[in-house]
Order: sequence, then C-alpha cells, then structure tokens
Amino acid sequence: MAARIIAQLLVSGGTLLFRSAAQAYRQAIINGKKAGVHEGTAQAFRSKKMDLVEAYSILGVNDSTPWPEIVKKFDHLYGVNERLGSFYLQSKIYRAKERLEMELPEDVRAEMKLKEEAERSAASAAREEEEKKSGTGD
Repeated sequence: MAARIIAQLLVSGGTLLFRSAAQAYRQAIINGKKAGVHEGTAQAFRSKKMDLVEAYSILGVNDSTPWPEIVKKFDHLYGVNERLGSFYLQSKIYRAKERLEMELPEDVRAEMKLKEEAERSAASAAREEEEKKSGTGD
C-alpha cells in the first residue's frame, strides 16, 4: 500500500515537473518573439565575424608581426589544443588565423594557398609512401 502511494506521488511529481518545464519553454519563446529575437537574428549572431584586434590577441601577435611568425604561432597553438582536446580553443585559433589571412593582399593569399596545397600533397605522398613501406614489411 505504501509503495503504491509513493509511486503515485513520483508519477504525479514527474508529470507536474514536465508540464512546468514545457510551459516555461513556451513562455521563453513568446518573450523572445516580443523582444525581437527570432531564428534569423540568432543565425546572424552566430555568423558574426571575428574582430581584427581579437584575432591578434588570440594568436599573441601584433600588426607588425611577419606572416611566417604568425603561421608558426598558429601551428603551435593549434597543435597544443589538438593534443589536449579543446575544440573550442582550437576553432578560435583557426578563425583568428583565417581573419588575419583576410587582411593580406590578394596576391600574397594566392601564393600562400598554392604553397599550402603543395605542402599537403607532399605530406600525402610521404604518408602513402610510408604506408607502402609498412604494408610490405608485414
């Protein structure tokens, strides 16, 4: 008999809690619409570009730092956060480098992309060669 009463109390309490949470969510949506916040505004907020000063601050450089030094800092910070598993910091570091790249002249950016593609293909070829060597050694 006591177990039945306790079970009924738990079910009633759970139902009440669920209903109040649903009502609070509905009210939050209504309040957000009244305040002018809707899906489009939230999307625009998420796509906000990083400020140039913030990018310099994240990478620990200034506007007179040469590009190779910026790339060196980026590689170090990105690698450390890759090993430690902080995806948030890693993405902030990547976006900071991306923002600083936007400030470079177009010809420098094109040259950089060609160089990065060449490095990637060389690394890929080296990886394939290493896999072939390890595959034949078995």
